[in-house]
Amino acid sequence: MLGAAAWPVIGWFGLARAQPSSRAGKPIRVGILRANPPKSPRALDNVFVDALRELGWVEGRNIMYERIYADGDEARLPALAVELMARRPDLIYAHNNPEARAALAATRTIPVVFGAVNDPVNVGIVKSLARPGGNATGVATLGPETGGKRMQLLRETLPKISRVGVLMKPTSESELKFIEQAAGAGVKLIPVRMNEPEGLAAAFAFFAENRAEAVLLAQVAFLVTEHRRIASLSMKQRIPVIAPRSINTESGALMSYNSSLTDHVRRAAHLADKILKGAKPADIPVEQPTKFELVINMKTARALGITIPQSILLQAERVIE
Repeated sequence: MLGAAAWPVIGWFGLARAQPSSRAGKPIRVGILRANPPKSPRALDNVFVDALRELGWVEGRNIMYERIYADGDEARLPALAVELMARRPDLIYAHNNPEARAALAATRTIPVVFGAVNDPVNVGIVKSLARPGGNATGVATLGPETGGKRMQLLRETLPKISRVGVLMKPTSESELKFIEQAAGAGVKLIPVRMNEPEGLAAAFAFFAENRAEAVLLAQVAFLVTEHRRIASLSMKQRIPVIAPRSINTESGALMSYNSSLTDHVRRAAHLADKILKGAKPADIPVEQPTKFELVINMKTARALGITIPQSILLQAERVIE
């Protein structure tokens, strides 16, 4: 069974002895910058707050949170980041790539902690994983590589599959290469590149017209936040989806494979705790997951007439009935 993510804890035990405290009698102020769409569950933000509370940072006593949401419109993030800086936070939590980039564009002095950033070195968020070197650190994802693993799982689940749609951003070409390698010569890929979620309905209609037998989602932030809409389109077109995050599967995707976002956020909270106790983000290594989880939605499988092989079920961390 593929277990939940295990994390290295570097220099943690010495810092754990330090007790959280407010500064000059005032609570620490932490900003949370998120691109969440309207009415989306904000459970991951609660995980961050709960994890810090377990470490002694109690909201209303020695810490307060400034929460700002872009309501699903990533284009608003830069302006919202500037607004957040005006509230003078001691630290900013920005979960993914768009949020972290917006936060860092607004400040190069206030510490920024991220929870699930893809390829943080190449996108310029940190200088290196071992020595971030600036005002940001956090938890990275293994985005491009996991695209190939999802393709492999899809082929094992549907061994006769020959046409697969790929939903991606124009910047997801490195992930597409891993997907192509895993697909092999027997599977034709039908990529659709998009920068905004408005084209999702047209994309699924295009996949249906081109007889795609499944759709693989690249690791793109809006393809996770739009999990309900994607699940609905999947059932409407009767095309199974394999996704990068378990929240997609909980909403109706056939399966997902990646590291646990909950574990990502909890580890990010531990890094934030280190910074609030005096450590510098430049000196705190970026963490990476070492174990991953496969989640399968059997209700979706039955609705689409798909039989999940026992070999795949045995690998699943969780099966949704």
